[in-house]
Amino acid sequence: PMAGDGMWIWYLSRAQGGNVNRIAKQAHKRGIEYVLVKSGDAGHTWSQFSPSLVNALHARGLKVCGWQFVYGDNPKGEAKVGAAAMARGADCLVIDAEGHYEGEYPQASTYMNKLRAMIGPDYPLALAAFPYADYHPAFPYSVFLGPGGAQYNAPQLYWKTIGDSVDEAFVHTWVWNRAYDRPILPLGQVYLNPKGKQ
Repeated sequence: PMAGDGMWIWYLSRAQGGNVNRIAKQAHKRGIEYVLVKSGDAGHTWSQFSPSLVNALHARGLKVCGWQFVYGDNPKGEAKVGAAAMARGADCLVIDAEGHYEGEYPQASTYMNKLRAMIGPDYPLALAAFPYADYHPAFPYSVFLGPGGAQYNAPQLYWKTIGDSVDEAFVHTWVWNRAYDRPILPLGQVYLNPKGKQ
């Protein structure tokens, strides 16, 4: 299961200079259990997500997940990139699908079917998409979170960017995401310097 706190890394070189010891030290200091490192974009794997990185973080007591940004232009290629993260040792994969996938139900179906065919039915997947599902009626939540889809829903609950309070954002997200019957693991906002108590 993907329960627990996670630290997201977009560019490894910008996270503690890419120093695995310092990344692990910061993670442990803050009670982080998962390090999520960008592993791909569209149909391209990112070399920063390597078996040596995964092994080094595992050796320091951390779970490691890949995350990929997907667009829907090449769903078969995107599925291969997702599966590559598993092949490199990832404990799980997070699918960052946003506006490019709105209205792209056939592409989402192709992506999920091909991905599951390569990684198996039980490998942990999460969808990181819009938190307010009612604002995005054309987004294929029902495919990404449907049968054979992701087991976890990790909405990007960025309250400051949205312009709502933390409480308003949580309530809105929960109300509109319950229908997908997946554990909701919200992603909190730390960019744009929200107040510490938030």
